[in-house]
Formats: sequence, C-alpha cells, structure tokens
Amino acid sequence: MISSLSRVEIAVKKILILTANPKNTDRLRLDEEVREIQAALDQSRNRDQFEIITRWAVRVDDLQPILMDYEPQIVHFSGHGGGSQGLALEDELGQMQLVSSIALAGLFKLVKANVECVFLNACYSEEQAKAIHQHINCVVGMNQAIGDRAAVKFAKGFYQAIGRSKSYTDAFEFGCNAIDLQGIPESSTPVLQYKAEELPPRFDKVPDRHALLDQDQENFQYDAYISYVDQEPDTTWVWDVLLPRLEQANLRIAVSGDLASPGVARVVNIEQGIQQAKRTIIVLSGAYLAHYEATFENILGQTIGIQEGTYRLLPVKALPFDNAQLPTRLSMLTTLDLAHPRRSEREFERLIHTLREPLPQM
Repeated sequence: MISSLSRVEIAVKKILILTANPKNTDRLRLDEEVREIQAALDQSRNRDQFEIITRWAVRVDDLQPILMDYEPQIVHFSGHGGGSQGLALEDELGQMQLVSSIALAGLFKLVKANVECVFLNACYSEEQAKAIHQHINCVVGMNQAIGDRAAVKFAKGFYQAIGRSKSYTDAFEFGCNAIDLQGIPESSTPVLQYKAEELPPRFDKVPDRHALLDQDQENFQYDAYISYVDQEPDTTWVWDVLLPRLEQANLRIAVSGDLASPGVARVVNIEQGIQQAKRTIIVLSGAYLAHYEATFENILGQTIGIQEGTYRLLPVKALPFDNAQLPTRLSMLTTLDLAHPRRSEREFERLIHTLREPLPQM
C-alpha cells in the first residue's frame, strides 16, 4: 500500500479496486491487472500521493459499506460485464449476481461528493458507464468484449499517466495508446464518458484556480491564435468548423493573418499575434507540416513558451497525415484528434476546456 509521509500537506487520492470473478464465469487475470496498477503507481513520481485499496471477490452486499467506509476518489472495477443486464458481482455462494445500471447509478449518486472517476474494466460495460455518468464526471467503460491482455495494458497506461499528474481524459488516451503500442487491435473498445467541468487531478498545493484564470484573461488579448495553412481543405475546415465552434463557446480567437498590420513585415505581425494569444492552436495536416511559414509560427509559439516556462502550443488533428512527418518537438505533445469518427465531440470539449484553463507550467 502506498502511504503519504511529507512535511507538506498533500491530498492523498484513494483508489478503490473492486474485483469479482464468480465461479460460474470465465477466469480472468485480475491479479495481474491489480499488480500492474500497483507497479504503475509505484514507479511514478507521485507514488506517495496515492493509497490503493483492493477488495477481492466482491459481493453485492459489500458495495455500499465499502464505498462509505473508504470514500475513494477513483473506483476501479475489474470483472465481467453483462451488457444491458448489468455488472457481474458475486452472491453468498460465489455465484454470479448481476447489478443493474439503474442500481449502480443510484449508488454513485449517493457517493458523488467523493468520487471523481469510475473505471469499469469489464466487457460490455458502456451502458453502466453512461448510467453512472449522470452523477460522476468521468467514467470509463467498454463498448464490447475486451481481451485480458488489452484490459491489463489499458489499465497500466491509464494509471501510469494518473501517477504523473495527467488529467483523467489524458490518462484515458494514454491507456488507449498503450493498447496500440502492443499491437493489440482493441484500442477503440474503451470509451470515456466525460463532462467538461472535470479538472485535472492535482496533487500539490496551487493558487486559487479562478484567480489564475482571471489573471490569464487580463494578460492576453486572445484565448487562442489559430496557425494553419491557407490551402484547401484546411481553409474550409478552419473557417467553417473550428472557428465557429470556438466562438460559440465565447472564446476570443485570432486566425493567422487576422492581425496583419498593412505595411508591416509579416514576420512581425505573426510574432505579435502569437504573443497576444494565450495558446497557439496548430492545425496539423500534411500541407501544414510541409509549409515553411507554418513551421515558423509553431516554432515561435513553442520558443515563447519555453522562455516563459509554459506550454503554449496546442496541436489538433483535423485531417489525415503521416505521423512520420511530425518533428520530434511536436510528436512529444499530446494532440487532440478532432477528426476521429468516434471521439471528435469529446475532443472538441477537451479543446474548449483547455483554452479556458490557465497556461500549464513546464
């Protein structure tokens, strides 16, 4: 178990892992999954800021007292899912007892004051995830059956990111990528139910978030500067899709070329535009990565951020391109995939949420 011993007061996050593998169900590698979660957190820089609580062979009658007694921030369930029938827990004889989506949603409504994230690592658990999401900001489920190996790798990637102070949404993406890195074709099985109000988990003391946000608003004329290549189909996507979406969210947006003062060198106009905006959104495409002026804009935005000790660049993917074209300095940044057929809506919400937040520190 990870404990917290520090002169500085740190809020310890409790991760409650509940497992169930009833006698009349297929055997699962639950012990390996728990071991990988523990190892992922033990190896993180924030290992002293978590407490892992594991309960095996959980019965239906155990759920209420366990959640009330431990008051966890993250609830992780490993076991079997039954789709519309519910999650499979155990009865007094160790046999399967299904718990309905309605009952689970009602339970998490009662404990929502403490729980930040629910992780259902069980086949066909998307319906339960959606029900619980009525009361919990961040819920992970599975839209179909998931293999043991994919489930373990996904959990490991998720908690490796959580242990390094990533947000729940970023942790989800790291989990999906962990599946891809292993060459397992199941990275589209996990699904995330997410509300934009969710804040990244923080484990240190920080100034008041609203005060930081107000200060950011005062320091910048724009919330974002959009760097793109004025070629089709990039131009149409920026002006007809991206810009209207951001302006509908009441964000102050400047588009490359908007701030050009007549008679002034273009490089000066670009520099002024990027400096006046809190973040620089770079619209990645094959044309963008091959364009010299776009390269100048994103290098400038990244350089200004490095000088300040902040992350200024915010890459988004709107069109297909060869990832091999990405320079190393950009490939290291998390890219929002606004063109993904299943995740685009959630990615747009993440983009808007990020633009409203203070600049992240390096």
